[in-house]
Amino acid sequence: MLDDVLRMRRLPVTMPVAAINWRLGRRKGVQAVSAVQEAQLAQWMAEAFAQCRPEGVFGSLAIVDNDGHKVTLSDASVIENDGVARLLAQCQYAWLAATTIGPELVALVNQAMAADDGAKAVVADAVGSETVEAAMDVLQRYAETTLRRRGWQLSGKRFSVGYGGWDLSAQRLFFSWLPLTDMGLRLTPSAIIEPEKTITAIAGIRSS
Repeated sequence: MLDDVLRMRRLPVTMPVAAINWRLGRRKGVQAVSAVQEAQLAQWMAEAFAQCRPEGVFGSLAIVDNDGHKVTLSDASVIENDGVARLLAQCQYAWLAATTIGPELVALVNQAMAADDGAKAVVADAVGSETVEAAMDVLQRYAETTLRRRGWQLSGKRFSVGYGGWDLSAQRLFFSWLPLTDMGLRLTPSAIIEPEKTITAIAGIRSS
C-alpha cells in the first residue's frame, strides 16, 4: 500500500444532469417528452442521486521505467498498456485513484428491476455511472490543486482499467496500492469491483 494515500470520505459532487441525460440518449431539441414524463424522470434521478455516497482515495508511486509499452513503478509493479505508457510519458510519478458511490444505488437499481420497473432501473443506473465519474473529476481536480502548490503538474487526462485494452486484471494492482477493502470494496475472481459503481484511474505527475 502507498505511503501518501489520502482518502476523502465525502466528495462534494453535484448531480451531473447533462451527462446523465446524454447517457440516457436524451438530446436537447431532438426528443420531446411531456411535462408528466419530465417530472417523473426528474424524480427518479433525484431519488437515485440521493442514494449515492461519493468517496475517493488516491496516492502516487514513482515511475522507474517507461519504454512506451510497459511502465514499471517503484513498488516493482508493472503496467503493460500502450495507452497508459503514452499518458505517463515525461512523468516522474503515477497518480493512482479510485472512487465509489457505495452500495445503496446498486440496491435501488436491483429493487426497480425486481419490481419490473425497467425504466426506473435504467435511469438510476445512468445516475450511478455518471456520478462516480463526476466523483473522479472532483478527486482529480483536488489533487491537481494540491500538487500545483508543491510545484508539480497532474495530467488533465486519466486512464481507467477496462478501457483502451487495459485488462481488468489490473484492478488487482489498485487493491494492492490503495486501501479499497477498507472502503467496503471487494474484487471478484473475474476482477470486477463490487459495489458495481466504482472506478479506478491513473494519471501522470510531472514537475511544473
